[in-house]
Amino acid sequence: MHISSIIRLLALSGVFFLAMAFSCQDHNIPDPPVTNCKRVDGTQRAFDCEFEFVKAEFYTSDYTKPGPPTKDIYATVTPGNPNFDIKEPRWGAYIFNQRVDLYLGQFPATVTIRRIAPSATGSNQYILRNNIATNSPTDPSEFFSDLSYGAPIVDPDPVTINIPVGGTYTYDINFIMAGSYIERSNYLEYVIPGNDLYLLVQSVETANKLKQAPYNYALYRDLAEAKLILRPKIISAICVGMFCYLPTQLLSRHS
Repeated sequence: MHISSIIRLLALSGVFFLAMAFSCQDHNIPDPPVTNCKRVDGTQRAFDCEFEFVKAEFYTSDYTKPGPPTKDIYATVTPGNPNFDIKEPRWGAYIFNQRVDLYLGQFPATVTIRRIAPSATGSNQYILRNNIATNSPTDPSEFFSDLSYGAPIVDPDPVTINIPVGGTYTYDINFIMAGSYIERSNYLEYVIPGNDLYLLVQSVETANKLKQAPYNYALYRDLAEAKLILRPKIISAICVGMFCYLPTQLLSRHS
């Protein structure tokens, strides 16, 4: 009887400690999900997004000083601050075709991204895309913000990004923006192509997988590992007679 009681007590103790172990497991708090991974329709992306944008610094180059040209940063775009101004250096600086009132602007920028998750497919090859535009963040239509004229877009050569989670990667772009303009009495009104322009980071292998069944993703923004909205505004030079003015500068219309 004494031995039987001891065995029964040990069995009950085992059940108690096992229940305690499961209870502790139930109270483990899981790691928070990776952010910035919603699709355009608001649903969760099939794979965690690998990157997030930190900033894009738009600059002009100063060649007047000795040595290599310095970068004069005039705008810094972040995920929470997409709006920025571009001051036209002179009247008609961006005119591409005056017969049909088209402009083409090229704006250099230095971009920084941060890795927030490992690669879903093990690939380290990425496409750095900067010519997608939409009318709103949830607009299911996409078009090109450069002079593609509706032709199939040619992907730039992929780059190798091999950094750990938490690491940053910096690269330079020449952001191209094209559209129509309206000639007013003393300035040009530039029409921005879409309300939202995008910088995208796209994994070659993950995007290829997401394009296929069962996912069938079609939008560049859904294929992207990170996206940054740009909302630029071109501040036009104002012309009076033979001269054009900016807030801090006098410019000759015929320079």
